[in-house]
Amino acid sequence: MNRESLQGRSPAETRLKLVAFALLLSEFVRSLGYNLYSISLPIIAQQLAESAILTGIAVSIFGFVQSTAQIPLGRYSDKHGRKGILLISALIYASGALLVGFAQDIFQFILFRAIQATGAVMSVLQACLGDIFPRERRGTAMAWFSIVYAIGTIVGLPLGGVVAGIFGLRMPFYLCALLSFISFIILILFLRETLPSKVQVAAASDTATGLVTSVAAQTAYALEGVCEPEEKGLKPKGEGLLKTRGFVQACIIGMALSSTIGSFFAFAPLFLESLGYTVLDMGLIFIPGIAIFFGGSFFSGMASDRIGRRIPVITGLSIAVPFAFLVLFISSSLRVPAVMLFLLGVAVCQPPLSALVIDLVSKEVRGKAAGFYNTLTVFGTAIGALIAGFIIQSYGLTSMFVLSGILVTISLIIGLIYLPKGKPRREGV
Repeated sequence: MNRESLQGRSPAETRLKLVAFALLLSEFVRSLGYNLYSISLPIIAQQLAESAILTGIAVSIFGFVQSTAQIPLGRYSDKHGRKGILLISALIYASGALLVGFAQDIFQFILFRAIQATGAVMSVLQACLGDIFPRERRGTAMAWFSIVYAIGTIVGLPLGGVVAGIFGLRMPFYLCALLSFISFIILILFLRETLPSKVQVAAASDTATGLVTSVAAQTAYALEGVCEPEEKGLKPKGEGLLKTRGFVQACIIGMALSSTIGSFFAFAPLFLESLGYTVLDMGLIFIPGIAIFFGGSFFSGMASDRIGRRIPVITGLSIAVPFAFLVLFISSSLRVPAVMLFLLGVAVCQPPLSALVIDLVSKEVRGKAAGFYNTLTVFGTAIGALIAGFIIQSYGLTSMFVLSGILVTISLIIGLIYLPKGKPRREGV
């Protein structure tokens, strides 16, 4: 059967789009739940711990545990498929969120956050999107991933502030658990396996008996229609991610940027509180900031499909560097807008970096590559929050922007020297 006839199978294409939609919808629901408690999380931790250092640990433990799971789960998904891991992780994440809501002391809080973190498998989800979308559309796919998360954030942050203000700081955790269970149900109902080798085996089994009707077989035909030739087996199996030009450098930049995000969001509510904002105010003030952040992220991802991954990354870093340091020298009334512009610069970098990591490797190691990248970025988020806790304990809240400024400056230098140039290759090229 030729490519044209495969592409003409609209039922298969429809099923494949349904898989992508289910992934994005479940991520939206989970993002909404996660951001419901983003404001109350550091406040509860501070109340339980009464120490900036323990608060940093309580916030960062999620990232530390999550980072240890990304590579092994990514590799497992490369061999055994994506679906099972995503289903189990969604259930663990939901259960963990419920336990966090019941924590009675800082040590229970940290333990339950660690349990919740084992269910956050971003790398497998990104590998699923990499399976579905061809190389020249992956920047757009990652942009949609970012915008879905953005909508959940824009809705979740103010809603979480309102819920916490009316019903107490712990109620957002209970709602997060409920929404995470809904995400699990969505995946149960709509998720299909996307790993090409798995669905192609199922397709071969069906065609051998003359029955080309299974979901797996139809998904295989859809994958045949969208994947570029090297992803269908013509490209040699990946050997040594660390030897792939640009891969390590992209991961280092991703880790540095995540450290800046981790250090800021771990203490953003306390930072805003120091400027005179209430919990209810924080939910509202986050809306334009998050809209700017994910708006820049969405458009940079789409642009990277046309102009290449390097240019948006360098542009974003060039925006972030000056505003990170500017926060230290301007009046309190101007700090929030300056922080928003700093976050815009960071946001512009993220989808192109994620797409670049997937571009650089073959499908056989896509889960492993995404796992490696997300291990470093999640670890960066965690270590950023932890280091910020120590710095803030000694030098005050604004000192975290010194850390951010140094990290984005180093990232800019690495990007200028090492990131590969050129546009993503189109199918058949």
